[in-house]
Amino acid sequence: MKIGSINLENRYILAPMLNVTTAPYRRFCRKLQKIGLVYIPMLYTKKIEKNPKSVEIDLLKIEEETPIGVQLIGSDPKALKRSIDYLNSYKFEILDLNAGCPSKRAIKAQEGGFLMKDLEKLSILIKTAVKYSSRPVSLKIRTGFEKPVKIEKLAQLINDSGISLLTIHARTVLSKFYGDTLDLDIVKGLKERLKIPVVGNGDIINPVSAKHFIEYTNVDAFMIGRESMGNPEIFNQIHEYLVNNKKVSFINNRNMMEKKLEIYENTIDEFLNGITHPLGNQEIKFIELKRNAIWLSKNIDNSTKIRYQLSKSKTLIQLKETLSNFFSP
Repeated sequence: MKIGSINLENRYILAPMLNVTTAPYRRFCRKLQKIGLVYIPMLYTKKIEKNPKSVEIDLLKIEEETPIGVQLIGSDPKALKRSIDYLNSYKFEILDLNAGCPSKRAIKAQEGGFLMKDLEKLSILIKTAVKYSSRPVSLKIRTGFEKPVKIEKLAQLINDSGISLLTIHARTVLSKFYGDTLDLDIVKGLKERLKIPVVGNGDIINPVSAKHFIEYTNVDAFMIGRESMGNPEIFNQIHEYLVNNKKVSFINNRNMMEKKLEIYENTIDEFLNGITHPLGNQEIKFIELKRNAIWLSKNIDNSTKIRYQLSKSKTLIQLKETLSNFFSP
């Protein structure tokens, strides 16, 4: 898939998620399956404008992860421009604007998903990004705010905007992530009207749902976020099904969990090599291993018990002792 002048190796995209898609997590997922594009967690333009150094932690070694995108969320064109100016010193491939976040914080600040009911403001922000960004600009949206927007109006806005890629979560903002609210018809209708590649997002939880989403909507690629937590091999499972017609089910046990955590720890060490993390190398290693150990216990017998024990760990030593006891025969 081509985004502006950038060619992606495949149509798999890892979504930006706060406190999830950190550098070690992104690198870990890419060790299990080639992923065409990954994103760092979204950055707030007001935060960058007020204190640019506050986001340096999110951008550490970003140049090693090509291709990678940076997602911004905000509602002030001036703050957006200043954020883009600041980010120009970093090496990454895609600049993404968030117009879909359904959080209370975003709606209160009239940013993210709020923009789906203020297309005029959204248009101004897009034009600002396209004008000042030296990289292709992408946009992430929902099907509407409370109800779906008029497809023709939204399609015209996007086609006239100059962006190079659209990602659409197939729900309204107020629907958040509720299972029975997916609307693939809106995605399909937009795809038919747009001149740029479209990425589908929402309820892609396994190879079968991925295939259905693609075949029904004809999207060019798909984005997965939450479903990778605890099942980082989901991209490989989907790849095997779509490319090789091979069904690979999600199976987990203690041995698999232990092997994945070994890979994750090595990935953290590789990332930290040669740098001093602002939080401290041992502390960030503890944070990363702890939350991913909890996620990677998914579907394991007595997983509730081990997750409780892991959550009580206060140090890296305590965490490793808990894991060692859990993995022991």
